[in-house]
This record gives sequence, C-alpha cells and structure tokens, in this order.
Amino acid sequence: MAAAPDPLIAWLLDELQPLAAQIGAIRARRMFSGAALYYDDIVFALVIRGTCYLRVDDLTRERFLAENCTPFSYERGGRTITMTGYLSAPAEALDGGPPLRDWARLAIEAALRDANAKAAKPKRARNTTTAARKAAAKRTLRKR
Repeated sequence: MAAAPDPLIAWLLDELQPLAAQIGAIRARRMFSGAALYYDDIVFALVIRGTCYLRVDDLTRERFLAENCTPFSYERGGRTITMTGYLSAPAEALDGGPPLRDWARLAIEAALRDANAKAAKPKRARNTTTAARKAAAKRTLRKR
C-alpha cells in the first residue's frame, strides 16, 4: 500500500504553482525520510519531519539567518550531521503566497548557482593509489 502524500509537500507544490508557471515545473520526489523539491532536476528544498528547508549559498545565507532560520541536521552513528546548505524556511514564508514564492525563488537561484559552479569546475586528474603505482612499476620492470 502506498504511503499517504505528505500534506506539507502538497501544500508547498500548490502554493508554488504561480512561480512554476513563470519559471517551469517544480516537482517533489521522496528522499530518505522526507522529500526533495526540484526545479530543472536540481534540488532546492528538503521537506523532512514537517519542516521545509530551503537551499542557501554565500549570497543568500545571511538573509535566512537574519530571519532566525536553522540548518538541517540529522543523527548518524551517534553524531549530529549539520547541512549548512539548507536552512529552515522563514516564518513569513510559511504563510504562503508571495512571501513563500520569493523565498523559494532565492533557494532556486542558490541551487542553480551551486550546480553551475560544479559544472564549471575542471575534472581532477585521477589519483592513483600507491598500490596501483607499484603494480605499474612491476609491469615496467618485467618488460625490460
């Protein structure tokens, strides 16, 4: 039997329809114990345990922190892991309407900047292990 849809996710998708009409489709997909909201196959929000966390970067983080937004964190192996790239949505955003769309737009822009920066980075040269170098040296010696 399929799990019942999360009402918060359904509400967010409904509230973000005017934004989606301007920029393109916004969709949700289950992820871990919650869901991720996507624009153009890029995650811009997480919805976990009844909280919406929006993507931030160096250009937007201070605006979110000024609104007392908290980072997404979870427990793993007895440690708390904090993801500073996602902060809780500001209280005013949870009223819906234009404030939610404005904050979501900031999150989408941050996610797009991050995706573009990753795509622009040159690929690193393959790092060979010591064992691989030794094996290559042995092959070279055998050929002589």
